[in-house]
Amino acid sequence: MIPRFYNKKIKVGFLILTFSLIIFYILNVNIINNEISQELLESHALYQSKRSPFNPRYSTNEVFNYINNEETPIASKLGDGIVFHWDDWVDLSSGDKILNKYKKNNPNGECDEFLKKYASVNGYYMESYNKKIYRGMSNLYCLKEIPSKIIAVSDDNFVEIPVINKLRIGLNNETIHKQPTKHDLINQISRFDSKPNENFQIFKFRHLQKQIDVKAEDFVFNPNLEIFKLQKKLNDDSITNDELNYLKFLEYADSIVDSADRFFKYPWIYSDVVKGRSHHLAYPFFKRFIGDRERQSVIHHMVRAWFKFAEANNFASWVNYGSLLGWAYNGVNMPWDTDIDIQLPIAHLDRLAREFNQSLILENPRYGNSKYLLEVSPTYIRQGNGRNFIDARFIDINSGLYIDISALSHSNFNPPKEFYNDLPWDQQVDHSKAMSIHCKNWNWHSLEEILPIRHTWFEGASIYIPHNVSRILTRKYGKSSFTTKSHFANHNYQKDINMWVPDEICSKSPSLNNRFQNLNQTKLTLEGACNNPILQDEYQIIAECAHRHLKTNIDVDHFTDYDILKLNDLPLFRKDSWDYFNDLNLGLVNTDRWYVRDDVL
Repeated sequence: MIPRFYNKKIKVGFLILTFSLIIFYILNVNIINNEISQELLESHALYQSKRSPFNPRYSTNEVFNYINNEETPIASKLGDGIVFHWDDWVDLSSGDKILNKYKKNNPNGECDEFLKKYASVNGYYMESYNKKIYRGMSNLYCLKEIPSKIIAVSDDNFVEIPVINKLRIGLNNETIHKQPTKHDLINQISRFDSKPNENFQIFKFRHLQKQIDVKAEDFVFNPNLEIFKLQKKLNDDSITNDELNYLKFLEYADSIVDSADRFFKYPWIYSDVVKGRSHHLAYPFFKRFIGDRERQSVIHHMVRAWFKFAEANNFASWVNYGSLLGWAYNGVNMPWDTDIDIQLPIAHLDRLAREFNQSLILENPRYGNSKYLLEVSPTYIRQGNGRNFIDARFIDINSGLYIDISALSHSNFNPPKEFYNDLPWDQQVDHSKAMSIHCKNWNWHSLEEILPIRHTWFEGASIYIPHNVSRILTRKYGKSSFTTKSHFANHNYQKDINMWVPDEICSKSPSLNNRFQNLNQTKLTLEGACNNPILQDEYQIIAECAHRHLKTNIDVDHFTDYDILKLNDLPLFRKDSWDYFNDLNLGLVNTDRWYVRDDVL
């Protein structure tokens, strides 16, 4: 029913508003609904790379200068640690129109109140594509909290470097002539590994285990009990500084969890309301839409970095949901999936937050140039108001792509009745035997279908997955999702090459005798790739991953008998995204293919 307006001004205003909305829709309907071609996205990325002086190796090189006791401008004068400013670590050139005058007038990275106010607008505020980018880059420059520590990665070690204060050095200034090469950085990490600096907190790499049986109590966390115990220590004057900080955090988190806005935000853009291309990119790191193949490269590197970091620090985590469904088919992420879904026990997340929240983890420069910000939402402590069902993120800071991290916990909430239908009979009869656990998005599991988590390979990297994959995927997506379904998201699964293929390239496997170039079937002929060079490249990237998946798994719940120490991780098959665009711009390569074969030590 349309309301009756008796005030003439309100009538006129309502008509003007309605007319304006109609005109806006007519003018923008094509923009709102149209796909952006992958060629355009890659061309834009190539252009941005060419016009920007940013080089991610500058900051990595200075970090290793610091830990190798070399002179470096990032050494803090206020204590043992380094200085940090996002402009030295992230390519903010997309915001040059706003930021250049500030960099010139205040080279240390200071902002005036006008820029701070401009940068403080909520990421969910709807505005244009360009303005959203300017806001995000300004937010990073002025307001975004700096990391508490940098974690550098060598071939053998993780090294913690404290961040002492915020200060811009201008590492990406065009007057810097010596650009560190990959070879320079490999020399840096080799030098450190040969004689580790004992002045730093160092933790060693560890191989993943065949399986891990996490303790049941790790799925229980009671913030009120933790607060009570810490308050007792405070009253007894036996509390440590770390415990006091933890108490203050828990009290703060408990006070906001029921009213908090969503912690992890993505940018809202007028022209992107329908397609939601920006909704899988973390704000304020959003600077452009990401092409499919660039996204796949970032994810390929990121999942490896996460599991190495988690294992070295004894955090039990595993892949689930959409990522697990991708694994079930061919051991890699589905080509249209935009992130990785990771779970871990709530007690492990609590320790992750206490020890590593706001840490910046570097990728081993032997393999790539990425940096990952680990952010934990303070609302992880309990269910809260339902707005924060993602507990933490592992964010690639130069693309905004991320791993979603969710904690599983046992609580006083009861699962829906249908949850018990596919459980073993004794658990259907006696619900208490199910030992139900859930995430904040109300995805329920029984403890025995998760544990023990087991080793496998995903994107060529060692990871963990749940114990009973078939039950989890059947409950979430239906049994056909991983058994007989061969069509998803405008892709068809071609079993002869173990690969999802876009329907627009070819809707079914071609009937050919010469689909493969070689006997070990790691390369397609151009005709075998439906005359599409991109499909040819993609197949070469995933072929060994798919072969490893088939070789080591009988089905989704049972694996073959393999020696985890003898069967190493596969090489990295996707080129680092910054290297990809930089090499094309400098004419260092004569092909636009993403395939590489970087062996892992």
